[in-house]
Amino acid sequence: MKPTKIKTILIGLGRIASNLEKDPFRKKPCTHMGVLMSPWGKSHFQFVSGFDSNPEVCLEFQNQWKTQSETVFPGSLVENKSLPIDFAIIATPSHTHEMVAKECLQLGIRNLLIEKPVAMSKKGAMAIARLSKAKNAKVWINHERRYHPSYLFVRDELKKGNFGILKSIRASVFTSAKNPGIAFSKFGGGPLLHDGTHALDLIHWLVGKPKLIYAKMERPKKGMIETRAFACFETKQNVEIILDVSGGRDYFQFEIDIHTSSHRIICSNDGFQFFESAPSQLYKGFHSLKSYIPKKFPKPESSNAFLGIYKEIQSVIHGKSNHMEGTLSENIQILESIESIYRH
Repeated sequence: MKPTKIKTILIGLGRIASNLEKDPFRKKPCTHMGVLMSPWGKSHFQFVSGFDSNPEVCLEFQNQWKTQSETVFPGSLVENKSLPIDFAIIATPSHTHEMVAKECLQLGIRNLLIEKPVAMSKKGAMAIARLSKAKNAKVWINHERRYHPSYLFVRDELKKGNFGILKSIRASVFTSAKNPGIAFSKFGGGPLLHDGTHALDLIHWLVGKPKLIYAKMERPKKGMIETRAFACFETKQNVEIILDVSGGRDYFQFEIDIHTSSHRIICSNDGFQFFESAPSQLYKGFHSLKSYIPKKFPKPESSNAFLGIYKEIQSVIHGKSNHMEGTLSENIQILESIESIYRH
């Protein structure tokens, strides 16, 4: 017997929920609604309703997806609590995540997907964790790179030792302050919390929670959020990690630069590059790094992180698997790392 479709609501109908699907350069689906409306998504999920506090956003969403007016509500979930719901996606602004998640849990929704960061603080994330445990609910956080086949390949090869012994990682997230959005708003939270959280998530995913050794924050004025967060960490295995999250750039760059005893791997929004040690063509008796493509590296057309996380959610909800990536406990540790940088 074919499993029933998962009745789903989408709370917050803006950028990551819907609008980015219009970007001609992004691999589709690249939004929550894009997944739900994809051929695979339609066969496993039933979109029940969408909610947003802005009536104009609701209308734009309705026009984009050709939804019926009675399925899109310019208000809160509480006002429409009679709806039968299996799964809620929370894609509202970061400062509302905790409030909306608690609202969903109190209404008896037992499966949530929350956009990053899960909350504005460790305290807020722990409050969600306590309530979800009391309600026997499952909560995912959308750190989608964990589900990207290319990142999964790198992690698996590192674990197998095929890239040598891990020595150091340099993670950089560079953004522009020309169009800062919520990261620089009155609600608080700078680029470290809103953008750097993805880099810290990958660091935790690759090596576990590292120990903070040094941190430096740059702020234009006292009391303002940072324009740069620079931190050095170290793991129990003596892997050295540098994190640099900065605004003020005329470009966006996300990059994880990994060095091992025999390889260098660059994972970035511009693509992946692999280098291996080989006899040098420049210096006699030396070895240099030579560019190559691993034989089993996934082809670009097979890579879609958004579908990856939803396939896991569908499998867990239907009882086919218990495995969950990006759990609340891990995200509490990520917020601990972020707050340790702020305090240092």
